Amino acid sequence: MNFKVFVFSDNILKGTTNFNLQKLNYIFANCFVDMDSFNILPMKLSNSFVNDGNNIIFSENDNIDNLIIQHYSQLGSEKEIVDEQIVIFKKRENQTIFIPLESDMNLLYKILELKENKICKFHLFGIDKNDIINKLEMLKNEIQDLKYKVLSDNILSDVYVSYQGEENLIDDKQVKIASIFKNNIFSENDLNLENIIFQLLKMKNLSLAICENVTQGKILSSLIEKNTGFDNVLKFGQIKFFEKFDNDLLHKESTKLLEESKSDIAIVTNGKFEENVFNFNFTIADKKEVHFYKCNFTGKIDDSIEMAKNTLLYHVVKKLRQNDFVF
Repeated sequence: MNFKVFVFSDNILKGTTNFNLQKLNYIFANCFVDMDSFNILPMKLSNSFVNDGNNIIFSENDNIDNLIIQHYSQLGSEKEIVDEQIVIFKKRENQTIFIPLESDMNLLYKILELKENKICKFHLFGIDKNDIINKLEMLKNEIQDLKYKVLSDNILSDVYVSYQGEENLIDDKQVKIASIFKNNIFSENDLNLENIIFQLLKMKNLSLAICENVTQGKILSSLIEKNTGFDNVLKFGQIKFFEKFDNDLLHKESTKLLEESKSDIAIVTNGKFEENVFNFNFTIADKKEVHFYKCNFTGKIDDSIEMAKNTLLYHVVKKLRQNDFVF
């Protein structure tokens, strides 16, 4: 199914509120829906969408009724209201969905979610989107009814695959798909890296201390924002400027942080930007050893920092799952 998406909001255009396009893409991928176009427009242009094909219309709740009245003669006579918030008009094979910006976007699952096929999710680290697509295309020789969606952003990818199968059964097709990404999978459910770290720390009864340098506090803030109660496992967190960029400094700061915070695991980051390259080093330390990691990223500063954050979180997950820390 394909949709054109229109967002009519003066507030979004003014920057006083935001539209979560990433969340909408996530929902579409889960439901194997394609987005033909996406437009954010002022209310004065609310008559600009052409009512052919399938449409999703977002606007502030106060404006929804006016939008419906404005286009009522074009929308068709078949009308449905979902959870007293979403209004759906059906005309022949097409539908136009009106949803207030104030509503929970997850309500779209009730309208869009496919029931006839099994859907699996694979969350990957460190593999290029084109490589993912090539692997899935090759797999179509074995799984002929395979469909997929791939969302990639800053070294992480969400892969959604669909085929005929029982939803609650791990079958041979799912195993084959997982096997081609076995070196990159970190989750096959809705848990992100931050959630997995929190769960593993709680399960192992471990505490964490973090000292960030060039990542602008994004590691700390991401862990805290995405986990309610993360302060129960966080012993210490700070942003600190380092004058040097070398392994001796990282080793010294790691052992110092581990001792002073009395935590089980200490993470220290350091890095520098040189000629459009972000040189990023970090350590994950326990009471026996300081584990060193070094990587380089090219591109915009914000994107490089996001990739650095995701890389560090992935390696923390990997270390916690290896269960080779010493406390």
